Amino acid sequence: MSDFQKVQFQAGEMIFKAGDQADHLFVIETGIVELLGADGQAFAQIGQGQPFGEQAFLKGGIRGASAKAQGAVNCMRISTDEANEILSNASPILIPIFEALLLQQNMHNALKIPLE
Repeated sequence: MSDFQKVQFQAGEMIFKAGDQADHLFVIETGIVELLGADGQAFAQIGQGQPFGEQAFLKGGIRGASAKAQGAVNCMRISTDEANEILSNASPILIPIFEALLLQQNMHNALKIPLE
């Protein structure tokens, strides 16, 4: 996975916003990312080794939440084409399975409760 583009975000920087086109997914190498609902409230925090922005697996995917760097964050950035190539090399059946799971996750995210 070392061939993927490395990107850095500063504390408070918006990585993407809900409603944006999902053309990349990210894997956190260092730092914490907050996921924000439509109301701007954080509903999750994710850290090292965790992916986010998985809607990039969907053709024409739209971001269902916003992502913001809580502090300095370093990530691997993986394009939609790269992500789908990884899946299709493993097994072509994985793409429709992932798409179905991501659609279900998007519906679930709409019901998230903000962090206290």
